[in-house]
Amino acid sequence: MNVPGRSAFRAGKAPAVGAALILAAALGCATPPGGAGTPEWTAELTDTERASVAAALPAEAVDELLPLSSLFYERITSRRFNSRATFEDPSVRQFFPTLAAYSDYYAALVDDLDRANIEFNRPTRIDLLGIEVGPGGNLFLSLRFTGDNDLPLRWWNATLERTDEWSWRDGRWYVVPGKV
Repeated sequence: MNVPGRSAFRAGKAPAVGAALILAAALGCATPPGGAGTPEWTAELTDTERASVAAALPAEAVDELLPLSSLFYERITSRRFNSRATFEDPSVRQFFPTLAAYSDYYAALVDDLDRANIEFNRPTRIDLLGIEVGPGGNLFLSLRFTGDNDLPLRWWNATLERTDEWSWRDGRWYVVPGKV
């Protein structure tokens, strides 16, 4: 059925909608690639933090830490965490010494994301805020997880700040789960 004026309405709105979509895509693609959805994974680190990490660890551990942590958090960015497919992904599991350690970390992260009201437990960006060296040589990475807000009528992002522990053992880095 042909309604007078209806096609003109659609024709008038189509260019505006198309232009908005192109602009949104261009802005999304303009972000330079970097660790965990951020332009620069190490941008927030101070020289003092870098020096304390370098002094506390072997050179090999220092060289591997930032690229490896960036890779880990990239793999968990934009993934739904309350899904079996994410839980069974071997590319994420390899950062843990045992399946039990991975299960503990995963459960704690899902719970934290849920309490922070991050929609679908899917962080869209993870920022490295700082690094502290613990007494046993473990590192504590301060992180900010950001995602769409799961609460109704809240168009702004939800955030979660948490600290992950990393341990250098047997020539490689592992993520240490917290207490569940």
